[in-house]
Amino acid sequence: MKLSLLSAAAVLLAPALASAQQITIEDDGTLRVNRAQQGGYVGITASGSLCTDYNSNNGFAGNMFDIEPVLDLQISGIDVNVDGTGQQVDVDVWYIPGTSFGNESSSTGWTLIGSFTGTSAGADQPSYIDMSGNGVTFAAGNSYGIYVDVTSYSSGTSVNYTNGDTQGTASGNDEWSNADLKIIANCGKGDGGHTGSTFYPRNWNGCIYYETGGFNLQVTSLAAGAQATASMTGGAPGSTSIVAYSLRGGGPTTTVFGAVNLSLPIFQLPPVAMDGAGSGSIVANVPANAAGRPVWIQAVNLTGPGSGVLSNSISTTIQ
Repeated sequence: MKLSLLSAAAVLLAPALASAQQITIEDDGTLRVNRAQQGGYVGITASGSLCTDYNSNNGFAGNMFDIEPVLDLQISGIDVNVDGTGQQVDVDVWYIPGTSFGNESSSTGWTLIGSFTGTSAGADQPSYIDMSGNGVTFAAGNSYGIYVDVTSYSSGTSVNYTNGDTQGTASGNDEWSNADLKIIANCGKGDGGHTGSTFYPRNWNGCIYYETGGFNLQVTSLAAGAQATASMTGGAPGSTSIVAYSLRGGGPTTTVFGAVNLSLPIFQLPPVAMDGAGSGSIVANVPANAAGRPVWIQAVNLTGPGSGVLSNSISTTIQ
């Protein structure tokens, strides 16, 4: 945990220290000695990864940013920039279809990818968080908001990020990109999840590691009294897929296809015939009295007798 700027002594010392190192107060009200003498760590960008800069000058508990994948991809891990060298880092990673802009202060529309754990490598160094096997696919040509919430902030693993140059919409903020993916900076977040304080503009310090391809499920118009559509891509051409759902939880439940993120009882929709491109969809009526009910949804692409490929799982609430 950074030293809290609470005492008169700390205030008196600041001018003297400033001659050697720049002193600032971070978004969480703590004292920061900027580490300019270390230089900014720049992550290694390669196929399957995209990094922003490690040149922090501020920090609090989390970051929101947008991603725009060029290919279907799954995030297998991230690097974060946190304090507390050698300490356990606990991270909740969320996503929202569309954008994080305008959705910074409410959990509505956000889906938790998962809660993950790593070990801090220290300030301005990459601390790896393993997210493999989370099952969430980000579809090519779409935009998604991402929220990296370090829930262990209060135990000393404060997030380090950088003040951005611009503020506003996704088209005006700092960006990083490669042939597969674009990252668009948004804001820093205070402790308390979605309801924590929001600070603009703040550039996330980190890396995204990803795998391309996969069997992908997306659900739209999931609202009481409406017709929801479950769309699938990346299946075997001419195969059959089944969409299943649970109203009890996210499992896991062991099946012949592997562990699914659905709790018993599990209900399934009628089989879907995939087209020659491996895509298919099904429409289902949502009961008029279902508003506010949580639901967990996942699909399987049947590739042979007793074998199949599981899609990403979706955990959401009926609107």
